[in-house]
Amino acid sequence: MTTRDLTAIALFAAITAVCAQVSVAVPVVSSVPFTLQVFAVLASGAILGARRGCWSQIVYLLLGAAGAPVFARGHGGAPVLVGPTAGYLWAFPIAALAAGWGWDRSGADAGPSRILGVAAGLACIYALGVIGLVVTGTVPTAARAVQVGVVPFVFMDLIKAALAVVIADRVRSAVPVLQVARDR
Repeated sequence: MTTRDLTAIALFAAITAVCAQVSVAVPVVSSVPFTLQVFAVLASGAILGARRGCWSQIVYLLLGAAGAPVFARGHGGAPVLVGPTAGYLWAFPIAALAAGWGWDRSGADAGPSRILGVAAGLACIYALGVIGLVVTGTVPTAARAVQVGVVPFVFMDLIKAALAVVIADRVRSAVPVLQVARDR
């Protein structure tokens, strides 16, 4: 990895941390807060590509595990990575990888591949989030986990995913050095 790669990875880890602080708790609906993290995760993959996007989210998780207050509501530390939102957090590197894969494999006008990659990333976040809610005992069943951990978020997350696609397209055009080598 080059210095430029490491800088881009660190930048998107920081962007994810900032987006995590844009958090709205809705305790009546879910123990999972509304945040802009999903946007940052999907954008990291779409803009940086699969490998660097994935690494940016691994760095984000490592910062949080080390105690930095980078998770939603300024939380940090290993307990967050085994709590109710753990599944969502563990999905971030996989989601960035999926989103980036759609962009890395696409040609100049490959909108469907890009959209599919970002959609796959969002699906990863939901799938592992539901599993995490059940495994941590936050909810008793997968059906209930979907009800509290997916349904309230779908509409806004689809908007965030669409914004990630649009912004990634603009950023990759404006800042070609962020593209993976095969895209340059």
